[in-house]
Amino acid sequence: MPIKNFRSLLLVALLLLLAVHVQGLVEPGRIAVYSTPSGAVACIDTVNCDTTDTIFTVTGNAWHTVTVTNKGYATWTNQIFVVSAQTQRVDATLDLNPAITVLQVDVTPGSGTVCLDNVLCHTGVGSFSGSGSTQFLGLSQGYHTITVRSPSGYQDYFTTVYVNLAKTTYLPINLQSLYPPTTTVAPIVTPIGTPLTSSTGTVRVYVDHTGSTVCLDTTNCRQYVGGNAGPGTGTTLFTNVSVSTMHTITVTADGYRPYSTQVTVLEDLIKTVDVSLQPASQPVMTTTTVVTQRAPEQLPTPLATKAALGAVPIIGALALCGAVFLSRNKQR
Repeated sequence: MPIKNFRSLLLVALLLLLAVHVQGLVEPGRIAVYSTPSGAVACIDTVNCDTTDTIFTVTGNAWHTVTVTNKGYATWTNQIFVVSAQTQRVDATLDLNPAITVLQVDVTPGSGTVCLDNVLCHTGVGSFSGSGSTQFLGLSQGYHTITVRSPSGYQDYFTTVYVNLAKTTYLPINLQSLYPPTTTVAPIVTPIGTPLTSSTGTVRVYVDHTGSTVCLDTTNCRQYVGGNAGPGTGTTLFTNVSVSTMHTITVTADGYRPYSTQVTVLEDLIKTVDVSLQPASQPVMTTTTVVTQRAPEQLPTPLATKAALGAVPIIGALALCGAVFLSRNKQR
């Protein structure tokens, strides 16, 4: 291979090594997440979560996925590129989720047909001897018509009702008998808040070592909380946690002792758990040296060493050689 080509290849290899080294030294960046309304749950790459408004520390010079959720609102998500040592601001405007807009119609007696806007009909709602209930989901906000084709012996029914977005509206209907004929009374429409759901709360966990694994009840686990392993604080959020139940939080990280604690949460409140990991103990082996001393009067008289004894014949031989040498010089 010519020397010129060899030098070029060597230069390329050195540049590649330098690029890898520089990449490994990239400083982290930050993402500041704000939402309207505030108090939503923001997650970075589905791992690092907290409530808005908040700031996350993330890997620099990299793409990250930001997801913001809130009860009653559609999920907001976006991808952003974060520059090393800089803060990227994210403003998430949440839209009400039309999928949870509900109109519930309760009719007495049942077994009739209930129609929404003369298009969507539910037949055989309930029983004739009792009442019936049916729901229409994902409605648009505004006025809608409800018609009831009543069972035999009762008058058909018609009314309009105003539906609020992302809320549940209840419409109770009491059908009037045909014998004797009666005047239809306008129903009372009672809009209420969000649909009834099971009682849940939230658990927020802070850990003083990034890259840890945090688990809720050993099944719901988040890995690499806060990013790669190292010093710093990582945080994650567990939502929809059942209330009035004991839950177990466990935290593990390489080189640290496992951490475990039990918590309970209250409805619609956030339970915070602060975790300080302790380094794993390393057993230290010690050696004890026992020194036995003798009393001075018991110490033996020092003996000549082998090296000292071996030096005597060597000195004698050298003296003999010197005498022979001087004798020969005199004879000359």
